[in-house]
Amino acid sequence: MTEFRLLFRFLDKEFLFRLIFILLLYSIVPIAEIFLFLWLGEVIGNYLILAIAAVVGLLGMLFALREVRVTLERLRARIRRHEYPGSEFVDLAGILAGAILLLTPGFITDFVGFLLLIPFFRRALGRLVTRRMDRSLHEVYEYLQLSDID
Repeated sequence: MTEFRLLFRFLDKEFLFRLIFILLLYSIVPIAEIFLFLWLGEVIGNYLILAIAAVVGLLGMLFALREVRVTLERLRARIRRHEYPGSEFVDLAGILAGAILLLTPGFITDFVGFLLLIPFFRRALGRLVTRRMDRSLHEVYEYLQLSDID
């Protein structure tokens, strides 16, 4: 039955526009990243640009890991108090998206990844991601409540 629902989604005009937009971004962003690398390579130097990109990506991942650790601690504390950690699930979704972008080489994706580590932006994206996952997140919450999370 789920296969038919997936096929019917391709008949939905709004779904198709979103899919085309995502595919367009998926193809344009790498081209922009390459252009930016080539241009900055001429201005500053190729090796320095590669070193800056590596350092920025590494620092971003360290910051993302710290944010994940802090958010997981808040999640565990709320579960211990038998409170539903909805905002923590939203934060984790935004942080995960930011970390994925920080792992992708390039300055544009690093910039967007750093933006997603700022609480306002990560919550906005996290709400978009978790909007349709409410039932699944409640199941995860119930599972974590039953298991030993310490």
